[in-house]
Amino acid sequence: MAASDAYPVTAAEMRKIQMGEEARASTRRRLAVLFCVPLAFSLLFFIANQAAERTDLGLRQLQSLSFSVQQLLLLSTDAETGERGFLLTGNEDYLVPMQQAEAFLPSQIDLCRTYLKDRPDFARQVESIITLVQRRFSEADRVLDLAHNGSFVSALERVKSEQGENTMKEIRSSVSNFQIQLDRAQDQYLGRQRTINQLAFVFFLTGTAIMIVVLVWLYRELITYIQQREYAQAQLQALNTELEQRIDERTRELQDSNEELQQFAYVASHDLQEPLRTITSFTQLLANRYQGKLDEDADEFIGYIITSSRRMTELINGLLALVRLRKSGQTTAIVPFQILLEEAEVSLQAAIRESGARIESGPLPALAVDKVQLTQVIQNLISNAIKYRRNEPPIIQIGAHRENTQWIFSVADNGQGFEKQYAERIFGIFQRLHGRDVEGTGMGLSITRRIIERHGGRIWAESAPGVGSTFYFSLPTSLETHRQGASPGGSSSKSAGAPMKIAAKAP
Repeated sequence: MAASDAYPVTAAEMRKIQMGEEARASTRRRLAVLFCVPLAFSLLFFIANQAAERTDLGLRQLQSLSFSVQQLLLLSTDAETGERGFLLTGNEDYLVPMQQAEAFLPSQIDLCRTYLKDRPDFARQVESIITLVQRRFSEADRVLDLAHNGSFVSALERVKSEQGENTMKEIRSSVSNFQIQLDRAQDQYLGRQRTINQLAFVFFLTGTAIMIVVLVWLYRELITYIQQREYAQAQLQALNTELEQRIDERTRELQDSNEELQQFAYVASHDLQEPLRTITSFTQLLANRYQGKLDEDADEFIGYIITSSRRMTELINGLLALVRLRKSGQTTAIVPFQILLEEAEVSLQAAIRESGARIESGPLPALAVDKVQLTQVIQNLISNAIKYRRNEPPIIQIGAHRENTQWIFSVADNGQGFEKQYAERIFGIFQRLHGRDVEGTGMGLSITRRIIERHGGRIWAESAPGVGSTFYFSLPTSLETHRQGASPGGSSSKSAGAPMKIAAKAP
């Protein structure tokens, strides 16, 4: 059964999942409402506050303008009082208030015009008052000039003509009318301010009521959501427990199936060897007894049978090696790779002498590995380099260097090589690139990969046709020994990768 079909999701489980998603979405919407309501009312309060500030500013401007105009009236009154007091008594002291008022008049006029910049609708009335006040001061100055020049009678006659008093009446009337307009404008501002305050109070009451309703609503929904979540967690826990039980059952089934397959492969491979040995033995007897006595076709057929039987035996032995590799445990003894290399050379002495191979190596580390399996790895790689050689003695270079948390080993040769697209394919079971031209089962590199992966590493190859191949495999540095100055494994103290001839045999 496929993994995707092992644990189907029922309609009830899907419905529970959908209900959980809907509950979360509903909660998010409620939280959004809860946060949006105070934001909306905060915005309304901000707008109301800005309107209230503008109203207060308008009221202060009107009050300042009113005060400035009243000051102009007071200055005019001081001018009139000083003029009459001096003419009635001849005492210069009565002229002091008038002189102070006349000195203060320009700055007060500038102040009035400054306030008028924000209220141009009152400019005409205020300018009219300013003109009257200036005219009143001019009339007083002319009267005083006559008095100072000795024409005291002419000065009195000018005062009696009531020209100055009429100007003062106009000033008082203009100021009174202007004050009435200011009062109306102030009433408008005050009415607007009352309206804003009332709206702000209504907003506050409404917002408070809505917040209370939303909080109560959210509280009830939150309690419901917590209850639903606890129920969903309980259901999820139950589903997880059931799923774990299913996984345990399926794991046991897979383990049993794997053990049965391994046992079947072992028994089948072992039992197939006996009939193959029988076929090979009797075919060899036929070849020995009837060689040359039958026709050429019969001899050729007998040769085919013997060759195929031997190849079948090699394939069965390869399968047995894979099964043993799966079943065997992994030891953790500290082993110098120099010793592994020497043992691999001993096993391959016949092939080395026959091919005239030269094996060179640099310093190799000592790691906690399975001695037999790693010897088989080195032996397989050297054997391949010898087997797939060109028409010249093979040169095999073995090196190792440390790279971060890995030891990287390399086995390079000057053999036939292969195309780049086959760099992964060659590690498959029964995969061969050279057909029947070279002996072998096509399982050596597959077994090598399994051994390296069991030790926590990986293996890969780089090659070019007619140039040679380099096989790399890595092992974690956590497997290395504590080095004490000397190179591990008793090899030369040269740096890793510096070649050193350790075997060169040719008959």
